[in-house]
Amino acid sequence: MEKSISIKISLMASLMMINCWVAIAQKNQLEAIDSFRIDYKDVYNNTHYNQPLRPQVHYTPLSGQIGDPTGLIRYKGKYHLFYMFDEWSRKRRDNKNWGHAISDDCIHWQQEPPVTNSIIDNRPGSGSGIIDWNNTLKLRTGVEQTMVLFYTDYVRGISLAFSRDAGKTWTRHQRNPVLPMHKGFRDPNVFWYKPDQSWRMIIYDEPGFTFYKSDNLLDWQLLSKIDGFYECPDILQMPVNGKADEKKWVVIDGNGAYVIGEFNGVAFKAESEKQYLGEQVFSGKVAGVDNFYTPDLYATQSWKETYEGDGPFYQLASLVIKGSPRHNRIWSQQLTFPVELTLKRINGKIQLCRNPIDGIKSLRYDAQFWKNSVVKPTENPLAQIHGDVFEILSTIDLGQSNQITFNCRGEKAVYKIAEQQLYFMGYKSKIVPVNNKLRLRFIMDRNSIEIYANEGEQTFSRLFYPEPKNMNLGFETEGGNVVIESMEVYRLESIWLKFENNLGYKRD
Repeated sequence: MEKSISIKISLMASLMMINCWVAIAQKNQLEAIDSFRIDYKDVYNNTHYNQPLRPQVHYTPLSGQIGDPTGLIRYKGKYHLFYMFDEWSRKRRDNKNWGHAISDDCIHWQQEPPVTNSIIDNRPGSGSGIIDWNNTLKLRTGVEQTMVLFYTDYVRGISLAFSRDAGKTWTRHQRNPVLPMHKGFRDPNVFWYKPDQSWRMIIYDEPGFTFYKSDNLLDWQLLSKIDGFYECPDILQMPVNGKADEKKWVVIDGNGAYVIGEFNGVAFKAESEKQYLGEQVFSGKVAGVDNFYTPDLYATQSWKETYEGDGPFYQLASLVIKGSPRHNRIWSQQLTFPVELTLKRINGKIQLCRNPIDGIKSLRYDAQFWKNSVVKPTENPLAQIHGDVFEILSTIDLGQSNQITFNCRGEKAVYKIAEQQLYFMGYKSKIVPVNNKLRLRFIMDRNSIEIYANEGEQTFSRLFYPEPKNMNLGFETEGGNVVIESMEVYRLESIWLKFENNLGYKRD
């Protein structure tokens, strides 16, 4: 009897050891395939958005790596956001898909299931989305207009999927691919061209962007090409200073750089040099490109609102971790805060301006204000404010100061007045004061800082990793007094409170 029990115990121990070895082998195999794999238990134990570095007012999926925003569609008052996504990795690999989220205000988001498949769609790449408002594809069967996504299948070519139930389910078109794949061919952006009532596509075709035309969204005719652009194209026709009788076309590069000009339906004719969002490496070249800008921001894309493309024009981009993600968080990277794009004539030059959408006002609370307040070099009017998520709007009369500094939890934005340069996290941007006054606006989240200067013609968008205990804000002047003509400081409420409440998660 005792011998039988001993054998059973020994057998159980052996089985447990074998199971342990199998588990370790499976774990090692998964890590060998993807060393950035996210553990399922970590996700299960963190089904909330209250982690120390988790963005509170910028979109992230609950788990996984988020990349390019893509396929941005507005339909019946709802914003549909699609994005490059790997739900189970900190770096897009084996589960690469298009994620999906829906919002009523472009700020509070509800995450939906992915709409593509890594295997079937060959780890699909970026693209665009439209409403087939005139039933070009002849697929409409009910009250809903057809939503169409164009994406990059890296084996077959440019493909499309459609939805006839307002984005709940998606079907791949039987004619896929609509354009065959070749090297350096990706990121189709489809838009309506009103003058001849047909569709256009602008697509990255190395080493530039190529235009195509279609009457049925399935057969595409090559039109023209422009060189000097890289990935994730976007194109908009926008009024200058809000005037409907003066419009310009804007072609936007993957890193947010843009060229202003005219598009006649066949070819784009530039009327400006390539202009940048304002972030410049001090010297030298990066990846062979002179004056490489926007070090974290990438893959800018916009909602064009209607088939006529008449705005308002909201834009998103990805905030990218360079290289391998060296962290153990259950999410990786984030999107920018949505901005509204406008064309403004500033100092005789037409510029594309980016400013946070008005919906940010719904997140504000605990406001503090300054007006016509003199600040001496020894003073810090923000010394008593502590926290991690803020919006700051300021107009500063520079007086006789040499420089002013905003301190955001240890990261300093320094404006050197003689140089007319704003320095921030290793980069600089030329900003010209207006009547000796400088306007700076900040959105500070737990893991990012975005700065908008003057009319929004110069911007910074950077990831940062503050010391958890450093919750300090600061504003200082050197060399002379300045006058805060106006300053507003708001705490910003998390966009995830309703989601967490529905899950039963309560914040302290």
